[in-house]
Amino acid sequence: MGWTGGGVGRAVVFYMAIAPPPAAPAPTGPGMNFIGPSTRLALALLALALATHARAAAVEGLYEGTVPGDAASAQRAQVAAEALKQVVVRLTGRRAAPSDAALSSVFAEPLRYAQTYRSLAQGQVAVGFDARSLDAALLGAGQHLWSRERPATLLVVVGDRPGAPASLVAADPDQKRELERTAQLRGLPVVWVTGLDAPTAQARVADAQAGRLEPLRALARQFGADGVLVGRGSGAGSSWSWLGPAGTGSFTGASAEAIHALADRYGAQFATQSATPGGVLGVAVRGVRDLPGYAQATQLLASIEGVREVALEEVLGDTLRFRVAFAGDADTLKQTAAQSGRLLPDEEAAADGAVHFVLRP
Repeated sequence: MGWTGGGVGRAVVFYMAIAPPPAAPAPTGPGMNFIGPSTRLALALLALALATHARAAAVEGLYEGTVPGDAASAQRAQVAAEALKQVVVRLTGRRAAPSDAALSSVFAEPLRYAQTYRSLAQGQVAVGFDARSLDAALLGAGQHLWSRERPATLLVVVGDRPGAPASLVAADPDQKRELERTAQLRGLPVVWVTGLDAPTAQARVADAQAGRLEPLRALARQFGADGVLVGRGSGAGSSWSWLGPAGTGSFTGASAEAIHALADRYGAQFATQSATPGGVLGVAVRGVRDLPGYAQATQLLASIEGVREVALEEVLGDTLRFRVAFAGDADTLKQTAAQSGRLLPDEEAAADGAVHFVLRP
């Protein structure tokens, strides 16, 4: 299904409409610097320079499950039932979904949602489900859905013993395949490190062994990912830690279980109660007094997981108003933005339908 690999990304374009200057400068209050036409032009040019890539990956194949069996009509009910469990876990972001009593009516009628059957190699069959009807059934059962815009995660696996190979990629090919297979099952886009020079690779291996995650998250961004999952060792006693859009966490256990734990964390963070998660939100950021502040506000918004596009629409004193395409609702945007520690909810803003933040210095 093609969910692993580097360079995943969706372009974020910055727009700015510059209105003719008013006949007289607008009044400014204490601490509010008026941004004149020349600065507006500079902002527009800066917007072009800041064009970047969002690290959310658009995942395909969410509604198709692959299970043992064949496409013969006699087995379709059985294979559809197993494939449906796989797909529902992927859509809800909850590994425990198949045992949820609230979903018993959905799992009782797998053939109601199944559309296509494809025989694959090694005795496997791929069952495709109707997105519209399955979404409606899940939402009707009170479930939240995780959109196809999902965080790409850099996988880093190092040895935990002296003399272990200086590599950031799992030395055990079986462990590497297990990580990739489980990530594919959960709809979690993952990438591996490739092409690093020896000194940089050695430095990042030392960071991984010491549990220093910030340098590794910076490395993740170089590979088009917004988060990093770091494993030390192999087998059931492996230790894992992550840093990314859903915060930080740790886990001890096998490789597949670490992927499941991270996918559950992402699902809990980003799944929304909407058949088509996401839309365009009005966003206002107060406390922007200069060009560096503008750059910071814009980059902070663009780096939020699930943001697909940021467009600057208006400059009013020290407040910037943006149009933001986001794969989630306003509350999710607030919660995710707060993790940066720089964009805080603006408690003083009047209710006008926009999401209001204050840029923290």
